[in-house]
Amino acid sequence: MDAIQCLISRRSVREYKDTPLSRQDIENVVEISQMASCWENTQPIRYVAVLDKELKDKIAEECTKKFPWNTENIHEAPALVILCAVKGLSGYEPDGTPSTSKGTHWQSFDAGVAAAHFCLAANALELGTLIMGRYDEGKIKEILRLPDEYDVSAIIAIGYPVVIPAANERKPLKEVLAFL
Repeated sequence: MDAIQCLISRRSVREYKDTPLSRQDIENVVEISQMASCWENTQPIRYVAVLDKELKDKIAEECTKKFPWNTENIHEAPALVILCAVKGLSGYEPDGTPSTSKGTHWQSFDAGVAAAHFCLAANALELGTLIMGRYDEGKIKEILRLPDEYDVSAIIAIGYPVVIPAANERKPLKEVLAFL
């Protein structure tokens, strides 16, 4: 698949085949997604893969109860990747002082770029993904025993899609692009 086709064909997938994912499947996606640009090459993103069905279902039941659509999506997916950012790297100098007025916003920026690369890499490898942002971060960190310096940036469901949904209509260029 060429790059343009990969970019325009990527969709949020909510229905997956029963085919399990292997460690190698996840490693292939992460190896590609690690090429995402980040603040001063600090490489602050960490990927925590959840292949175990019981653990995945525990995350669904205990971390997304207030958001039932995420609970359902997690149950549907054969695997999850918890995308985390190491605190204090993006947007900071080595001594810990903020590099810009944006402060911690660079961490979110780097996580967003990494999530996009992850989903595009998965698409190129014929896997479907869904980025979820509504969850109980503290509970996820507790269940997965994540280090204190990790911020959970997103939950990404991943698997072989049953169908690729059609694209939603996009706003006209004149609404999203300005020339000065």
